[in-house]
Amino acid sequence: MYMLLRQTLRNLKIFLKDRANVFFSLMAPLIVLALYILFLGRLQSDGLLETLQKAGFSGAETEKAVQAFCDAWMLAGCLASACITVPLCACGVIVQDRKRGITSDLLASPVPAWMPPAAYFLSVFAAGLCLSLIVLAVSFLWLAASGSWFLSAADVFGCIGNVFLSVLSSSALLSVVIRFVRTEGAFTGLNIIFGTVIGFLIGAYMPISLFPDGVQKFTLFIPGSYSAGLFRNLIMGGTLDEISRVTSGLVVSALEREYSFSFDFFGLEIGMGGMAAVLAISAVIFLSVCLLLNILEIRAGGRKEKKGGAVSR
Repeated sequence: MYMLLRQTLRNLKIFLKDRANVFFSLMAPLIVLALYILFLGRLQSDGLLETLQKAGFSGAETEKAVQAFCDAWMLAGCLASACITVPLCACGVIVQDRKRGITSDLLASPVPAWMPPAAYFLSVFAAGLCLSLIVLAVSFLWLAASGSWFLSAADVFGCIGNVFLSVLSSSALLSVVIRFVRTEGAFTGLNIIFGTVIGFLIGAYMPISLFPDGVQKFTLFIPGSYSAGLFRNLIMGGTLDEISRVTSGLVVSALEREYSFSFDFFGLEIGMGGMAAVLAISAVIFLSVCLLLNILEIRAGGRKEKKGGAVSR
């Protein structure tokens, strides 16, 4: 366990020392924040206020509730994006070590064959968890400073738990994906494409309900969609209660549908409990796949060693 801890800390330190990599790992949530501040926030709040005014709801309290709702929606997207992009950038250490031959040296050293892959996964998970919790803390400060704080203690602890579960799920998935990335150029391309597209697919830039039906169905198979859905329920739930107080239950129901507070998985409605279950199950599945790939790689390496020994004799 001591060797596993040391190897994990080594991988984590390499990632954190590369400040540019740490910055780009937060690029997706920063893009969401920038787009919201520049024009998405105004479009969202003005559109909702106009709709409510047509329905006969207006006033300072309504404007405050709508602004809080839009702020919470933006932060939910930032958090969901960070839980994916930070672990992805942390996987860069794996690609670097593979290119430099360090991974092969570790496998040839007198350490258990499972230790290097386990250390890589733990470092990716730790990096994602630490930075995502920092993003969560900044989000809470934003809500408090802007007067949009409508969270209960249960919501706060729920967000912390969702960060843990979301990072675990994305780290497990990325640990499988990164095994097929062999060069730093390919990793950079993956990072750029994945980091840009994932924000759209999980509804960080615009509500999923605005997408074509085929794209909406595709998002149902992305674990990050359920992470974003949980964040929306936890962070935006209080704002919905406030909107309900100043408008009506019909307005709240419409907002819940438009902003995907639940998912219709081909006729099966998935609420908060189902979203958490999807994230947990996906983590178990991808960790199992990663373990299977490691076993196959170890066995393949053993066969090569036996074949090489037979040839030398």
